[in-house]
Amino acid sequence: MDETSDEPPTSVVLLDNCHFSQVVFNNVEKFYVPGGDITCYYTLTQNIVPRGKDWVGIFRVGWKTTREYYTFMWAPLPGDVHGDTAVQKVKQHGW
Repeated sequence: MDETSDEPPTSVVLLDNCHFSQVVFNNVEKFYVPGGDITCYYTLTQNIVPRGKDWVGIFRVGWKTTREYYTFMWAPLPGDVHGDTAVQKVKQHGW
């Protein structure tokens, strides 16, 4: 599936070596107003390799699988993929 698809990939990627908190979300609000803009800030740690099919999803409370996303945005590849961490930002308009 490529980035022009209307839906994000939902398969599970099994890790050979487990590292928790590979993506750390920053400044997460307690709630978001429907129809408003959302800016999502996150940090990619050194334990993750960014890929072109990565995405950031918005989920309703109580979700069980990645197929239950409300909306999503494709995650841009970081400019410096070889640094210790990469701070990223995506913005969803009027979700």
